[in-house]
Amino acid sequence: MKRKICELVLIAFFYALQCTAGRAIAIGGISPNLLIILPVLFGFLKGKGEGIYTGFVCGIFYDLFSYSILGLSSIAMMYIGYTAGYFYQKYEEREILMPIAMVGAGNLAYGFLSYVVNFLLHNKLDILYYLKRFIIPEVVYTVIVTIAIYRIIIFLNKHFEGKERKRAIEYDQGNI
Repeated sequence: MKRKICELVLIAFFYALQCTAGRAIAIGGISPNLLIILPVLFGFLKGKGEGIYTGFVCGIFYDLFSYSILGLSSIAMMYIGYTAGYFYQKYEEREILMPIAMVGAGNLAYGFLSYVVNFLLHNKLDILYYLKRFIIPEVVYTVIVTIAIYRIIIFLNKHFEGKERKRAIEYDQGNI
Protein backbone atom coordinates (compact mmCIF):
# COMPACT_ATOMS: atom_id res chain seq x y z
CA MET A 1 0.00 0.00 0.00
CA LYS A 2 2.86 2.32 0.84
CA ARG A 3 4.39 1.67 -2.59
CA LYS A 4 1.14 2.55 -4.36
CA ILE A 5 0.86 5.83 -2.45
CA CYS A 6 4.48 6.69 -3.28
CA GLU A 7 3.82 5.88 -6.94
CA LEU A 8 0.74 8.10 -6.88
CA VAL A 9 2.83 10.94 -5.45
CA LEU A 10 5.48 10.33 -8.13
CA ILE A 11 2.83 10.43 -10.86
CA ALA A 12 1.39 13.66 -9.44
CA PHE A 13 4.91 15.12 -9.32
CA PHE A 14 5.61 14.16 -12.93
CA TYR A 15 2.28 15.61 -14.02
CA ALA A 16 2.95 18.87 -12.16
CA LEU A 17 6.44 18.96 -13.66
CA GLN A 18 5.05 18.41 -17.14
CA CYS A 19 2.43 21.13 -16.73
CA THR A 20 4.73 23.74 -15.21
CA ALA A 21 8.27 23.09 -16.40
CA GLY A 22 7.16 21.43 -19.63
CA ARG A 23 6.50 24.77 -21.25
CA ALA A 24 9.80 26.15 -20.00
CA ILE A 25 11.85 23.28 -21.44
CA ALA A 26 9.88 23.03 -24.67
CA ILE A 27 11.95 23.16 -27.82
CA GLY A 28 10.09 24.53 -30.83
CA GLY A 29 6.79 24.11 -29.02
CA ILE A 30 7.47 20.40 -28.35
CA SER A 31 7.75 19.23 -24.75
CA PRO A 32 8.52 15.72 -23.51
CA ASN A 33 5.67 13.44 -22.51
CA LEU A 34 6.77 12.66 -18.97
CA LEU A 35 3.71 10.65 -18.01
CA ILE A 36 4.31 8.04 -20.69
CA ILE A 37 7.66 7.21 -19.12
CA LEU A 38 6.22 5.95 -15.84
CA PRO A 39 3.88 3.18 -17.11
CA VAL A 40 6.60 1.86 -19.37
CA LEU A 41 9.31 1.81 -16.72
CA PHE A 42 7.12 0.45 -13.92
CA GLY A 43 5.71 -2.18 -16.28
CA PHE A 44 9.25 -3.11 -17.28
CA LEU A 45 10.49 -3.19 -13.68
CA LYS A 46 7.51 -4.70 -11.85
CA GLY A 47 5.33 -6.50 -14.40
CA LYS A 48 2.03 -6.18 -16.22
CA GLY A 49 -0.11 -5.39 -13.17
CA GLU A 50 2.08 -2.51 -12.10
CA GLY A 51 2.21 -1.22 -15.68
CA ILE A 52 -1.58 -1.29 -15.89
CA TYR A 53 -2.00 0.49 -12.55
CA THR A 54 0.54 3.18 -13.35
CA GLY A 55 -0.81 3.60 -16.88
CA PHE A 56 -4.36 3.98 -15.64
CA VAL A 57 -3.44 6.61 -13.05
CA CYS A 58 -1.25 8.53 -15.51
CA GLY A 59 -4.04 8.39 -18.09
CA ILE A 60 -6.60 9.60 -15.56
CA PHE A 61 -4.38 12.60 -14.79
CA TYR A 62 -4.25 13.38 -18.51
CA ASP A 63 -7.97 12.88 -19.00
CA LEU A 64 -9.14 14.85 -16.00
CA PHE A 65 -6.95 17.87 -16.58
CA SER A 66 -7.07 18.17 -20.36
CA TYR A 67 -9.70 18.80 -22.99
CA SER A 68 -9.61 15.41 -24.61
CA ILE A 69 -11.95 12.44 -24.73
CA LEU A 70 -12.40 11.10 -21.21
CA GLY A 71 -10.89 7.65 -20.88
CA LEU A 72 -8.85 7.62 -24.07
CA SER A 73 -5.52 8.38 -22.40
CA SER A 74 -6.29 5.97 -19.57
CA ILE A 75 -6.93 3.08 -21.92
CA ALA A 76 -3.96 3.91 -24.15
CA MET A 77 -1.53 4.20 -21.24
CA MET A 78 -2.88 1.03 -19.64
CA TYR A 79 -2.12 -0.87 -22.83
CA ILE A 80 1.31 0.72 -23.05
CA GLY A 81 2.10 -0.28 -19.45
CA TYR A 82 0.70 -3.77 -20.04
CA THR A 83 2.83 -4.21 -23.16
CA ALA A 84 5.92 -3.06 -21.26
CA GLY A 85 5.08 -5.62 -18.57
CA TYR A 86 5.64 -8.41 -21.09
CA PHE A 87 9.36 -7.71 -20.83
CA TYR A 88 9.39 -7.99 -17.04
CA GLN A 89 12.25 -10.29 -15.94
CA LYS A 90 13.34 -10.85 -19.53
CA TYR A 91 15.90 -8.08 -19.38
CA GLU A 92 18.02 -6.73 -16.57
CA GLU A 93 17.63 -3.24 -15.13
CA ARG A 94 21.06 -2.17 -16.30
CA GLU A 95 20.11 -2.81 -19.94
CA ILE A 96 18.82 0.63 -20.81
CA LEU A 97 18.17 0.06 -24.52
CA MET A 98 14.98 -2.00 -24.12
CA PRO A 99 13.15 0.44 -21.81
CA ILE A 100 14.22 3.33 -24.02
CA ALA A 101 12.86 1.54 -27.10
CA MET A 102 9.62 0.78 -25.25
CA VAL A 103 9.21 4.44 -24.24
CA GLY A 104 9.78 5.48 -27.85
CA ALA A 105 7.33 2.91 -29.21
CA GLY A 106 4.74 3.76 -26.56
CA ASN A 107 5.04 7.47 -27.23
CA LEU A 108 4.77 6.85 -30.97
CA ALA A 109 1.62 4.74 -30.47
CA TYR A 110 0.11 7.34 -28.15
CA GLY A 111 0.91 10.17 -30.58
CA PHE A 112 -0.62 8.25 -33.49
CA LEU A 113 -3.74 7.48 -31.45
CA SER A 114 -4.02 11.16 -30.55
CA TYR A 115 -3.73 12.03 -34.24
CA VAL A 116 -6.47 9.58 -35.19
CA VAL A 117 -8.90 10.79 -32.53
CA ASN A 118 -8.18 14.52 -32.65
CA PHE A 119 -7.42 15.11 -36.34
CA LEU A 120 -8.16 12.17 -38.64
CA LEU A 121 -11.75 11.87 -37.45
CA HIS A 122 -12.15 15.58 -38.19
CA ASN A 123 -11.04 15.01 -41.81
CA LYS A 124 -7.52 16.44 -41.39
CA LEU A 125 -5.61 13.89 -43.42
CA ASP A 126 -2.05 15.27 -43.52
CA ILE A 127 -0.45 12.58 -41.38
CA LEU A 128 3.08 13.23 -42.66
CA TYR A 129 2.94 16.82 -41.44
CA TYR A 130 1.68 15.68 -38.05
CA LEU A 131 4.37 12.97 -37.84
CA LYS A 132 7.21 15.32 -38.79
CA ARG A 133 6.01 18.30 -36.78
CA PHE A 134 4.67 16.74 -33.59
CA ILE A 135 4.98 12.98 -33.10
CA ILE A 136 8.62 12.28 -34.04
CA PRO A 137 10.10 15.32 -32.21
CA GLU A 138 8.10 14.45 -29.09
CA VAL A 139 9.28 10.84 -29.26
CA VAL A 140 12.91 11.91 -29.58
CA TYR A 141 12.62 14.46 -26.77
CA THR A 142 10.86 11.98 -24.48
CA VAL A 143 13.52 9.33 -25.14
CA ILE A 144 16.27 11.83 -24.26
CA VAL A 145 14.50 12.73 -21.03
CA THR A 146 14.02 9.02 -20.26
CA ILE A 147 17.75 8.45 -20.59
CA ALA A 148 18.30 11.27 -18.09
CA ILE A 149 15.83 10.01 -15.46
CA TYR A 150 16.11 6.24 -15.93
CA ARG A 151 18.60 5.76 -13.10
CA ILE A 152 16.45 7.81 -10.72
CA ILE A 153 13.45 5.56 -11.39
CA ILE A 154 15.64 2.47 -10.93
CA PHE A 155 16.85 3.84 -7.58
CA LEU A 156 13.28 4.54 -6.44
CA ASN A 157 12.18 1.08 -7.52
CA LYS A 158 15.00 -0.57 -5.55
CA HIS A 159 14.16 1.60 -2.55
CA PHE A 160 10.50 0.54 -2.66
CA GLU A 161 11.43 -3.08 -3.34
CA GLY A 162 13.86 -3.22 -0.41
CA LYS A 163 11.16 -2.10 2.00
CA GLU A 164 8.70 -4.62 0.55
CA ARG A 165 11.17 -7.49 0.96
CA LYS A 166 12.01 -6.44 4.51
CA ARG A 167 8.32 -6.29 5.41
CA ALA A 168 7.69 -9.71 3.78
CA ILE A 169 10.56 -11.27 5.74
CA GLU A 170 9.26 -9.79 8.98
CA TYR A 171 5.80 -11.10 8.16
CA ASP A 172 7.12 -14.59 7.43
CA GLN A 173 9.01 -14.61 10.73
CA GLY A 174 5.94 -13.49 12.63
CA ASN A 175 7.36 -10.17 13.80
CA ILE A 176 4.47 -8.12 12.52
